[in-house]
Amino acid sequence: MLEFLRKRAQSLVIQAIVVIIALVFIFWGVGTNLMNKQEAAIVVNGEEIGFQQFQQAYDQAYSRLAQQFGGTVPKGLAESLNIKQQVINQLIQEALLRQGGQEMGLMVSAREIQKEVEDMVQFQDTSGFSIERYKTILASNRLSPEKYEKSLSYQILGTKTIDSIAAFSQSTSDFEIEELYNLEKETVSVSYVSVSPERYLAEISVDEEELKQWYLDNDEAYKTQKQVQLTYLPFTFSDIGARITIEDDEITSYYDSHLTDYQIPEKRHARHILFRATPEDSEEIHQNQQQKAAEVLEKARGGEDFATLAQQYSEGPTAETGGDLGFFSRGQMVKEFDDTVFTLQENEISDLVKTDFGYHIIKLEEIQPGGVTSVEQARENIIASLQLEKAKPMALQLANSAYEEIIGAGSLEAYLSKTPDAVVVKTDFFSRSAPPPGLSADPAFIDKAFMLKEKELSSLVETADGYVIISASAIKEPQTPELDEVRAEVEKDFRAGKAVEQAQSVADQIIIDLNEQTASFEQIAETQGLTLQDSGPLLKNDPNHQSGFPQSLVQDIFRLSASSPVAKQPGLVDQNFYVYRFNERQPPQTAMSDEDRQRYRELLLQFKQQRILDAWISNRQAQADIKIHSSLQNF
Repeated sequence: MLEFLRKRAQSLVIQAIVVIIALVFIFWGVGTNLMNKQEAAIVVNGEEIGFQQFQQAYDQAYSRLAQQFGGTVPKGLAESLNIKQQVINQLIQEALLRQGGQEMGLMVSAREIQKEVEDMVQFQDTSGFSIERYKTILASNRLSPEKYEKSLSYQILGTKTIDSIAAFSQSTSDFEIEELYNLEKETVSVSYVSVSPERYLAEISVDEEELKQWYLDNDEAYKTQKQVQLTYLPFTFSDIGARITIEDDEITSYYDSHLTDYQIPEKRHARHILFRATPEDSEEIHQNQQQKAAEVLEKARGGEDFATLAQQYSEGPTAETGGDLGFFSRGQMVKEFDDTVFTLQENEISDLVKTDFGYHIIKLEEIQPGGVTSVEQARENIIASLQLEKAKPMALQLANSAYEEIIGAGSLEAYLSKTPDAVVVKTDFFSRSAPPPGLSADPAFIDKAFMLKEKELSSLVETADGYVIISASAIKEPQTPELDEVRAEVEKDFRAGKAVEQAQSVADQIIIDLNEQTASFEQIAETQGLTLQDSGPLLKNDPNHQSGFPQSLVQDIFRLSASSPVAKQPGLVDQNFYVYRFNERQPPQTAMSDEDRQRYRELLLQFKQQRILDAWISNRQAQADIKIHSSLQNF
């Protein structure tokens, strides 16, 4: 499959094509109706895509999004990204790719499927592909080899179709490469002023009538949060586990079956000196950095203090601490670095080590041998683990029993009067953003608590610490306070808002004056009490941006020119308004290296191939007979 699709795919469509699909999702039964439904979710030119296929594709897309946010998709994000429509488009376009490939006469041989399977690391053991492992993994995911290989053939066919379409663009001209290089490496400089609202805060006066109207227009921002007062019964794993006795033979058995958990890996303490050079940097930069590293290596081996050399020369984040990386075990560093460290002897200094970060000089300070934590040393942790393991089902049983008794008693209050020894917690009023500490700060607890109506009883709520049964004793709905109750906050916000308006007004006037050329930029700035600054030459994409001019506005200045030197409106960064005027544009200061030329050639080719693929899919989709089941509208 195209390398550019692997590296640069952003849409769910392309990601689904180029990513090796997790085994649990890889077979979607494309082209068949596995659910035996009378209607398909989507029909593309007569090819049915079932509801199961849609649901699994949606779940996979949702899971992939959740992974980017630590496992939980922020509320409203899935809707704002319209994942449902993206998944529908994904399935339609995959079908169009397969159908297009079939019309082109493309085929997938049994040998191609076999090779694809044999190359998958999921199905390999230490000696290579394992047919037993293959069958076992498929069986555990309730897949037969026939169905799995059929789905794999569709994936390979889609890949072949993409490659065939992309083959229509196989060349780029030297002129195109030079043009792209010039666009990427040229620099632009501007003169600019920064207009901060803070300059005008002191001169903002507060008119009472104006303040009242402003508060009426913005009172939603000052509404109190909803508050709840709760009564709940906690069934925590820790409290229940603490009452469980663990026998010695249980401890020994647990230790023996988890022995690998108690192995202590060897750790090594190292320092390093880094000379940065990434794979994207030119050959010239690599040669210069390697030469500097070699010179410092000679100093280190000549007896100069390694930590001092690191402070003086290292370009890494640990330079201030003498390159100290502390102790780490095998596998925690990048492979080239890791392999070198674990071959050194104490106080030995390595040769130059090249990684994707650059060139390293490494000194091994100390070796901390590995070992095994004894059963006695692990005893308390084992007891805690076993107590937790036993407490979980017990907590569920106790919570269920209590819930049934509450229902039988008619209310939580009636249950508590009959069960005076029950553990019960009563809270004061609190908002979602300021819950009381402890169990009630658990997200699952909070979500359920704020869903309840007054006097309503929850079902069992599972939290990270156990189970709870919650009753909303009382609720305070959000209210808009009187102005005098929040006057200090409102006046502060009012003044800040007016200062922002004043700053923008000044920035807008400067742009008008520059366009009318009433005076020089420096004179206009002085009139407003501002200092004119020079950005210096700026690259369009500079990872080491050091200018005082905001990096977020750099793309905008490349739209300016000598004939159109001033932006139509000020740039806004952190509530500061920036007015800037074009000074000059400079071509690249260094000639393109052979390495850069090849890289730009590949980027251009990938871009052309992507455009052809996008156009092909758009054309096929416009001509296709596509039916989408109405039930997906309410999915």
